[in-house]
Formats: sequence, C-alpha cells, structure tokens
Amino acid sequence: MVFAMSLLRYFGGALLTALQVAVACAAGLLPRRHWPDLDRRLPVTRAAALSALATFGVAALIGIPGFFRYVETRTDLIVENLLVSTGWLTPTGAGNHLSTEGAQMVWVSEYLAPFTYALLTPTGLLAFYLTITGYFRFAAWYVEAPQGDPLLTFVDSFVHRRRQAAAAQRAKEAREALEGPEVPDRLVTGHAAGLPGAELVVVSSRRKPGWDAGVFVITPDTWYRLGTPVERMLPGGLRTLYPLNELRDLEVRRKSVEYVLPPLSGAAPSERNRA
Repeated sequence: MVFAMSLLRYFGGALLTALQVAVACAAGLLPRRHWPDLDRRLPVTRAAALSALATFGVAALIGIPGFFRYVETRTDLIVENLLVSTGWLTPTGAGNHLSTEGAQMVWVSEYLAPFTYALLTPTGLLAFYLTITGYFRFAAWYVEAPQGDPLLTFVDSFVHRRRQAAAAQRAKEAREALEGPEVPDRLVTGHAAGLPGAELVVVSSRRKPGWDAGVFVITPDTWYRLGTPVERMLPGGLRTLYPLNELRDLEVRRKSVEYVLPPLSGAAPSERNRA
C-alpha cells in the first residue's frame, strides 16, 4: 500500500511537471516582456529552447500532411485544367496525349509544388511561418536572448505603444486643464515665491522639458544652477516654480539650457497673473 501511494505520488508529480512544461512552452510564444510575471508560476524562460523546438514539431504536424493533401487534391487538377486550356493535353480515342510542352509544365508544377504550397495556401503559410519563427527563436535562445513569437511581439508592442500614447495624451490634457491657458513666464525673487533658498524663481504655466534639478541655466548675463522644481496650485492655475541660484564657483559644465530671463516682477506668484 505504501509502495502504491509512493508510486502514485511520483507519477502524479511527474505528470504535473510535464503539464507545467507544456503550458510554459505555449506561454513562451508570448512577448518577452510578459515572461517575468509568468516565471513566478511557470518555467517560461527555462523552457524557451524547448518552446522553440516544439514550434518546429507543430509546423511538421501541420505542414507535412497538408502538403501531401495539397499535392493529391489540388496540383493534378490545376495542372490538367491548365494543360487542356493551353492545348498541351489533347483528349484522344486511346487516351490523353501530352505534348512535350505539357510534360515540361507537369515537371515544373511538381518541382514548384512545395513553394506554391508554402506561399499560396493557408496551411502552408502557417507551417512556413512556424518553421521560420522556430528557427529564429531557437537562435535567439542560443545567443542568450530568448524571444517570444515575432508576430505576437510586434502586435503587442504596437498595442502597448498606442495605449501608452493614449494614456500620455489623457494625462497631458488633464494637466493642461489644471494649468489653464498658457501665459508668459514670470520672474520673481525666492522670498516672494516662498522659496527662501533661491535667489530667483521662474514661474511657468507649462513644464519645461530638460529643466531638471542641477541643470545649468545659461542666460545672456550670467549662469544659474537650477534647484528642484516645485508645483503649486495658484489662482491662475497649476504653476511650476523653477528656483535659480547664480553660479559663483567653477564647475564642469554638464547638462545646460539657454534661457532669456523675463523682467523681474515684484508681485508674489500667488497673485493672479494678468499677462
């Protein structure tokens, strides 16, 4: 009894492992960016080579029987109709007479049958695609850069980019609704802006690309080092405050932006911007 239970647990565990590997091989067709999440439950990355080889097997199971059916049911009929229409096959009392040109046509059609099957039939196209992608995925695994199915990866990447662009557009529209109409920048002192650690503060109705903390702001008169930008909701809308301190010591120039400072305003940024 104990032996039977041990044997049952052994075969049950082996069956479960085989099932997990089979599912992992199928999941290996998914784009590579999804694998880390799947690896928590299935050995998708470890089964990448087996998944690629399984693709060859599926291609053979689909393609080989389909090719023989194609040759038997399609090629002969197509060739016969073509030969009769061209006059290369002439029915006679003793049977059909095949001309020299007709014999050449039959030979060419038989020679081209694998290509016409692979490129002109749905089953052949599927088998051909699986063969090519199986080779590609196995080669990618061999160079330690395993990949999912190229077509699924392309579709997933396209949809993902579209979703990201749509989300970014929605975020942009939501932010612009908070910022209100775009108005010219204002320049106030750090004290007036409530940022005593800054000498000057640029108040902008839009975020400035590249204006990150530590960037040098080069003006026609002097250079400034940009502090950490601050966002505040003011009466005119959401504003981004860029604190500036004049650069008085020598430093290696890294990232910088050029900018012409607006006239210094004495009003605090909390007052409504009437520009």
